[in-house]
Amino acid sequence: MSKTRPKKQQEFRGAGFQKPRDHFGGGLFKGNPKTSRPLASKLPIHLTLRARKSVLRTPKVFGSVNKIIREVAAKHGVKIYKMANVGNHLHLAIKLSHVRRWAAFIREMTGRLALLCRHLDPGKGFWLYRPHTRIIRGWQKAFQIVKDYIDLNIWEAEGFISRKDIKTLKDLRLIFGPE
Repeated sequence: MSKTRPKKQQEFRGAGFQKPRDHFGGGLFKGNPKTSRPLASKLPIHLTLRARKSVLRTPKVFGSVNKIIREVAAKHGVKIYKMANVGNHLHLAIKLSHVRRWAAFIREMTGRLALLCRHLDPGKGFWLYRPHTRIIRGWQKAFQIVKDYIDLNIWEAEGFISRKDIKTLKDLRLIFGPE
């Protein structure tokens, strides 16, 4: 008696059957989005927040910005693996404890940061775009690439490198040699 393997389920192809994307927000949308934000609680997420002006790194608010991010993350069960404050934008590698915690976390964090910096940037709105998120598919290579990218942003913000010359960590290694 020979066993037959069950057939693999066929995938639908064509318009309307695309797989969901792993990223959402930022400068991708001009109006209302037609899809929901993809989030995951078992995988890390790269979060980018972009302000209209470069005020997040000014000496008056730099320490408070970092403190607010850490406080709000702890309150909502969000683990921060890496964070870069570049002045006009923030990069965070995070992991949500539960997908339902996302809305309260991002609402409180962006609101508190906007209130903190409102005297430095009065105008029509503090944030330039919606929060941009990308699910990082994998804990090894993909996660390391995101952490290296955030490191490059930290070094650029602190004036150690110029992103005109160095776009990736590989470029940095070519100039300065291996670590």
